[in-house]
Amino acid sequence: MHSGEGRTMAGRAELALIGALAGLSIWVLMEKAQDVAIAPHLFLGASAAVAGFFAVLLALSGPAQVMRAIPSAGLLSLVAAALVAWAGMRFETLEAFFQAGHPVYAWAIFLFIGTPFAAVIIQDHASFRDYARLFEASWSIVVRYSASWLFVAVVWAVLILSNALLEIVGVTVIEDLLDIDAVPQVFTGMALGLGLSVVHELRAVLSPFLVLRLLRMLVPVMVVVVVVFIAALLLQDRQDWFGGLSPAATLLAVALGCVSLVSIALDKEDADAVKTGWMRWATAALALMLPVLAALAAYAIWLRVAEFGWTPSRLTAASVAAVVSLYSAAYAGSVILRGRWLARIRQANIRIAALIFVGCAIWLTPLFNAEAVSTSSQLARYLDNQVDVDESAVWEMAHQWGKPGREGLAILHDLEGDEHAAIREASLLAAANSDRYAFETRKTIAPDQSRGAGLLALVQVLPEDVTLSSDVLARVPEFRLNDWTARCAERSDPGCILVIADFDPNHPEQEGVFFLPGRAGRYDAVAVVSREGQLFFGAYLTVANGAALTVEDMRAMLVGEYRIAPSSKKSLWIENKELFPSK
Repeated sequence: MHSGEGRTMAGRAELALIGALAGLSIWVLMEKAQDVAIAPHLFLGASAAVAGFFAVLLALSGPAQVMRAIPSAGLLSLVAAALVAWAGMRFETLEAFFQAGHPVYAWAIFLFIGTPFAAVIIQDHASFRDYARLFEASWSIVVRYSASWLFVAVVWAVLILSNALLEIVGVTVIEDLLDIDAVPQVFTGMALGLGLSVVHELRAVLSPFLVLRLLRMLVPVMVVVVVVFIAALLLQDRQDWFGGLSPAATLLAVALGCVSLVSIALDKEDADAVKTGWMRWATAALALMLPVLAALAAYAIWLRVAEFGWTPSRLTAASVAAVVSLYSAAYAGSVILRGRWLARIRQANIRIAALIFVGCAIWLTPLFNAEAVSTSSQLARYLDNQVDVDESAVWEMAHQWGKPGREGLAILHDLEGDEHAAIREASLLAAANSDRYAFETRKTIAPDQSRGAGLLALVQVLPEDVTLSSDVLARVPEFRLNDWTARCAERSDPGCILVIADFDPNHPEQEGVFFLPGRAGRYDAVAVVSREGQLFFGAYLTVANGAALTVEDMRAMLVGEYRIAPSSKKSLWIENKELFPSK
């Protein structure tokens, strides 16, 4: 008895420790690693590897020993991290990557599908095609995580109430502990690990099959809802079906819900599937109606694409529609063929899950680049005169579609001829306005301003009495204008700064330093020479003592905390950091 209790306590402590390490690792990455990351994409890969490793390890541990789970969790998470870092190369900043969203979803689905296969393979390498074991592993993971996160929420509620109670008598020990860096993350991870361990211990009581039995009751309800929807749709004029907002997302969500309900009703094997005649009939009816929902969703997406072209969100929706179509064809086909249709659907679930797993991997590689496809689609629509300038996706290319979007924007800006003057102006406006409203209202740059005015409007010039003509950037290469305009627009506080002064008394022209946002919250500095009314930009500069230029340095300059003082020649000093704009 004591030995069994000892093993139980050791198992709880083990998963609690893993959860605590997960919380600590994520805190280190989010709070510390960005300061020393060599590149944003390396940070992205490291974050994905750590988050994926602990998420998979906690899911596998319990049913499997931790030491046996570590290699599988490591392999799966490293492959997923490499893929997501590869996908991140399409974007210039992490902010743009996360705003896109779809690569994160693909990474999460890749791990979500791969984890049950890993759980089964750990137990028996030859059982990765065993539907019963995959079904049980999948739903066990879902129930364990759901119950454990509920436990975390309850623990935090008790902690907050306890702190409030103790504060009445002046005891602030809980608040003081939570104010320590990393403690909230470590505590959350520890509670999650402990919850996962306890839920696994009580698997005979808190079985996923209890939840599945409850969900089965929704099958006939869903049949009635779908029948009423289809009947009402058929009574309407076809022109009025999708007249307003696209219903594709709703149709796809309902279709995926129906897929889940059919799988739940069939359970892991015939002995556990629905047995009553009317429930089995309702399950078959729901499977037969899936193709209708899939076809309607595909039709709604096709209408949007035909009218507005491809975008990453529409490509995502189309991919989900393709998956739903596979499920609907497999389910409906199995029912129509009768016989062992339940077994055929179960086998189809394994094959489709494998296809989704591979599809998510492909989505994260250059084999399929949603931003590149979208950019090509929108460029073709403009060049084929299918859309005018106001309906073109120039702002999306500039700020949402990563490097392929910027390349498409450059193509539009380089179009020659008076007929493309409006799109050239729009591309400049889009690059200069990270705020979509400012771009739409066309308030930032007047149509008659010259090339480079978009960048100049975003630059704060020091000293304040220095005036520059509107064509001072006419000699700057186009690729630099586009890049620097976007970088200056993305970080308006403090934005880009240009310092112009007589650094070298031996030469008649003035020199300067151009500061623009760089990576990981740092600033880059570029040497500048002012000659014959034009600015010429030279090499990137480094601080004399090797220190990094920060946002705080830029803000200090804007309030006058800088000086131009002699070194061997005059240099720009920002507090104790020295820069010299060599030619």
